[in-house]
Amino acid sequence: MSTEIFSVISAPIIGVVLGIVIGILPILKDTAESNWRKQFRKQVRLGIIKNHLTYEDMQHIAERWSQDRKSILFSLRIMHSEAISGEDEELCKNVGTIRELIEKHQSQEPYSELPENISIQLSGLNSTPGVKEQVSQLAASLSELYLSNQKKHARQVKFTYWGTIAGVIGVFIGVAGLYFAVAGNA
Repeated sequence: MSTEIFSVISAPIIGVVLGIVIGILPILKDTAESNWRKQFRKQVRLGIIKNHLTYEDMQHIAERWSQDRKSILFSLRIMHSEAISGEDEELCKNVGTIRELIEKHQSQEPYSELPENISIQLSGLNSTPGVKEQVSQLAASLSELYLSNQKKHARQVKFTYWGTIAGVIGVFIGVAGLYFAVAGNA
């Protein structure tokens, strides 16, 4: 009798624990990536303030914290806005250095806010005489479109993920309820 009760109770508990573990994994991954971005930004900020940072140094720091070219540009833009707005007084003194890093990054990684294959194609088009302005306009339009699609995709992934977890938990609860109903009538 106690073995039956244990097996009846253990299935839903295992399901709930499994659902919780599966639910926590993306949260932990997102937290780790956010921490890596913060650490990258912190180290680059300190390098800028101490006037020790070169673009190549920043690339090494980016590799250390697993930052891609889009994340690097985003972090530089955050530091730039903080320096200009006066939020970070120490960075205010080094706005020129931040601008140089942004310019160097954009020259080394043009259109880095776009996927790499599109960036390469636009760079190739940009070298064609007479189309530089049109390529810039196209890049700006594609960048807005890409960012919008990335946000929609991220939202859809979250809905799908949480929907799956809710479904799995619902199945376990339903199976457990059915089992209890059948076991109670027997």
